[in-house]
Amino acid sequence: MSVKPVINISVRNLVDYVMQEGDISFRFFKQSRLIEGTKAHQKVQKSKGKGYQKEVHIAETFKRKNCILNIRGRIDGLYKKDETIIIEEIKSTAEKLEWITKNSFPKFWAQAKFYACLYSNQNNLERITVQLTYYQIETKRTRSFEQQYSLKELEVFCFQIIDQYLEWASTLAKWLKLREESIKQFKFPFPSFREGQENLIRIVSEIISKQSKLYCQAPTGIGKTIATLFPAVKSLGDDYDSKIFYLTAKTTTRFIAEETIELMRKAGLKIKSVTITAKAKICFKEQVSCDPSFCEFAKGYFDRVNDAIKDIYKKDAFTQKVIEKYAMKHKVCPFEFSLELSKWSDCVICDYNYAFDPRVFLRRFFVEEKGDFVFLIDESHNLVDRAREMFSADLSKKPILALRRKTKDEIPELSKVLNKLNQFMIKYRKLCEEDNTFYHIQADPPENDFLSTLRVFCKNAENWLELNRPSDFNEELLELYFNVRNFIRVTEDYDERFITYFRKFRGNVILKLFCIDPSFLLKEALNRGKSAVFFSATLTPLEYFASLLGGDNSVSKLQLPSPFPEENLCLLVQDNISTRYKDRPFSYDKIASLIQDVVKGKLGNYLIFFPSYEYMAEVLEEFQKLNTDANLIVQESNMGEKERENFLKNFSNFGKTALVGFVVMGGIFSEGIDLVGEKLSGAVVVGVGLPKISLERDLIKGYFDSVKGKGFLFAYTFPGMNKVFQSAGRVIRTERDRGVVLLIGERYTTRTYSNLFPSSWNTISRISSKENMFYKIKKFWNEEMNV
Repeated sequence: MSVKPVINISVRNLVDYVMQEGDISFRFFKQSRLIEGTKAHQKVQKSKGKGYQKEVHIAETFKRKNCILNIRGRIDGLYKKDETIIIEEIKSTAEKLEWITKNSFPKFWAQAKFYACLYSNQNNLERITVQLTYYQIETKRTRSFEQQYSLKELEVFCFQIIDQYLEWASTLAKWLKLREESIKQFKFPFPSFREGQENLIRIVSEIISKQSKLYCQAPTGIGKTIATLFPAVKSLGDDYDSKIFYLTAKTTTRFIAEETIELMRKAGLKIKSVTITAKAKICFKEQVSCDPSFCEFAKGYFDRVNDAIKDIYKKDAFTQKVIEKYAMKHKVCPFEFSLELSKWSDCVICDYNYAFDPRVFLRRFFVEEKGDFVFLIDESHNLVDRAREMFSADLSKKPILALRRKTKDEIPELSKVLNKLNQFMIKYRKLCEEDNTFYHIQADPPENDFLSTLRVFCKNAENWLELNRPSDFNEELLELYFNVRNFIRVTEDYDERFITYFRKFRGNVILKLFCIDPSFLLKEALNRGKSAVFFSATLTPLEYFASLLGGDNSVSKLQLPSPFPEENLCLLVQDNISTRYKDRPFSYDKIASLIQDVVKGKLGNYLIFFPSYEYMAEVLEEFQKLNTDANLIVQESNMGEKERENFLKNFSNFGKTALVGFVVMGGIFSEGIDLVGEKLSGAVVVGVGLPKISLERDLIKGYFDSVKGKGFLFAYTFPGMNKVFQSAGRVIRTERDRGVVLLIGERYTTRTYSNLFPSSWNTISRISSKENMFYKIKKFWNEEMNV
C-alpha cells in the first residue's frame, strides 16, 4: 500500500498560489500599498475590548485523493458579538478607504474564509461571520466589511481551492520527501575538515538549535561558506516555511554560495536554491517599467507564472541565467519570477537589503510572525555602514524646487505644497549659513510643521498619481513621493540613536535623518528569523561588531585562528613614514621607492592599496618616474563589472613581467576576490585605512564618545583597520600560497593599532631601512626556492 505524500502549507501561500491572475500592476496605488502587517495588526487589536483573542493559531489536515495537506494559519482576531463568532482578518493599505469596496480584494476574503472554515469545523459551528478590516496607514482609520457563511458554504469554497492546488502540492510533497531523506543521509562532502572547520560546524549547529546568534571571525581558507551552510541545511524543517537566507554584500560572494551549494548537490544533497538579482540587472527591457502596456513580461504575468514555476522546478539551482532562460520562455518578469521562486526554494541567496531594508525587504516572509528562518550573513563587516544607510533617510532641495516649477500649471495645489517645502529648505539653508560651517546639527527631527507639510505633499501626490495620467514629470514625482514616504517612516523609528543634520552643498540643501547606531533596528529585523550567524575574515574587534550588528550579552562570539603556516607570509611594517593627511605630500616618493623594492624581490603580481584615489594618483606619478619595467594597471572610480573582470584577468598572466595594480582600500579589489598561487605574490598597504574625515563620521564619533567613550575608535580606527585586514588578506588564500605584505605608516607600531592585529600576525617584522627590507624579502623568497 503506497503512502500518500504529505505537504505542509500556510493558508496565505495556498491562497496566493491558486488565486493569482492578471498583470503585474503598474497602477500607483498598488505600488504604494504597504502591507506593514505587524504594526497595523497591533494597532487594530489594541483598540478592541475584552474577550478579543489575537494571533490565534489554527491547523487542520485535509485528506484528498492524491495528497494529504496539513494547512495551518494564524487568525488575526477572534471575538464574539451578539452570540455570533467573528473571524477578523486585518490588512493595512495606503489606499483611500473610500476607494475600497467589499469585493476589492478576493484573495483577502479567501484567506479569511479559510480561517473561518477551519475554526467552524473544529468548534462544530453551523454559521460564522467573517470580517475584513482595512487599516489606512496614513490616516490610521479603519473600515470593515462583514459576511456571514454557513460551514457548508465554506467547505465547498475551501475544497475548490485545495483541489486546484493538488497537482502542485503533490509535486512539492514528493520533492520535500526526497529533500528530507537526502538531508538525513548527507555527510560532509570532503574526506577531512580543515583546521577549525569542524569546530565552526559544531558551534553553528548549536547556535541554530538554540535559536541564538553567533558572531564569528574565521580566516580565509577555513571554508566558512560550507561550514555555515552544512549545519544550516541539516536544520531545515520538513516544509517550505523552513528556509536558509544566505545574505551577502557583493555579487562575487553570491557566486561562491551558489558554487558551494552545487558542490553539496554533487555529493548527494537534494536542495533547491534561488538567487535574487536586483531588478535593474535582470530586467529584459532597456527601461525598467512594470507598465503592462509597455512590458509584455508584466502583462498577463500572473496568468503564466504558475506554468513557469512548474517548468523550472525540474531544475534545482535557480541562478540568474536559469531564471532568465525560463522567464523568457514563459514571457514572465524575471525579477518577480525570482521572488515567486523564493517561496518554493530551500535556500535564498540575496543581498542584505532583502532581509533588512524597510523599503525592499521580502514582505512575503518577514511581515508576519517569526519564521523558521536561518540567516547566514557573509562578509558581515560590511553590514554596519549598509545598515546605517538602510535605516536613514534624506531629502534634497533641488528636486523639490524643480518639481514645483514643472507642476505649477498642471497641478497648482501640489505646486503650492512644494513651494512651502522649498521655503522650509531655504530656512534650513540659512541655519547652515549662520553656523559658518555649511551644516547644522540637531538632536531632534525637523519641526512638526515640516512633517505635516510632507504628509500633505504625499496626499496630493497620491491624488495625482492614482489617476495614472501621462506627464513629463511623473517619474520625478514618484521618486520624490517614495523618498518622502521613507523620510516619514524613519521619523517613526527616530530615537536617541539618530541625529538630524542640514547641509549646504554646491547650491543644494540636504536634510538627513542619520541612523548612527543601527543595532536596535537590526536586532528587530533579526527577530524575523530564529537564528543568525554573522561571519567574516575581518570582524575585529568582535565586541565592536557584535554591539553594532544587533547583538547583546546573550550572543556567542567565536574567533578562529588562521589554518595557514605562519612562515608562508612575510609580514613587514615600515613605521618611519607618516601617512597622516598633512604629511602625505612628503611621503609620495618614499612610498614609490618602497613599492619598487617589494616588486624587485620576486617577479610576480602585486596589489598596492591606498586610502584614497588622490593619494594613489600622487604615488603612481612618482612610481612611474622610476622607469620600472612593470606592467601598471590602475583602479578607476565607478568601474563596472566588465571593467572589473578585465582588471582581474591581468592577474592570470605571470612570469614575464611584473604586474603592479594600484587600487583603493575598501573598494572592489580589497575583498571578495581570490588570486591564488602565482596570481598574487604580495601586497603593499599604505596607511591605516581610516575613513575620510566627514560630517557623518564625526557625528558617529560624537555619539560613541557619549555612550561608550570610544568615539574615534568606533568612527575611524575600527573601520579603517578592517580595510587593512581585508587588503592584506588578499595575499594568502590557500595553504600553499606564499607572499609578502608590507604595511606602511608610523601608526602601525602604536599600541592602539598593534593591539588589533590578529594572532597570526605575531611574526610581523619592523624594518629599519630599505636595505633591511629588501634583504628580508629576498631571504623569504630564497627560502621558498629551497623548500
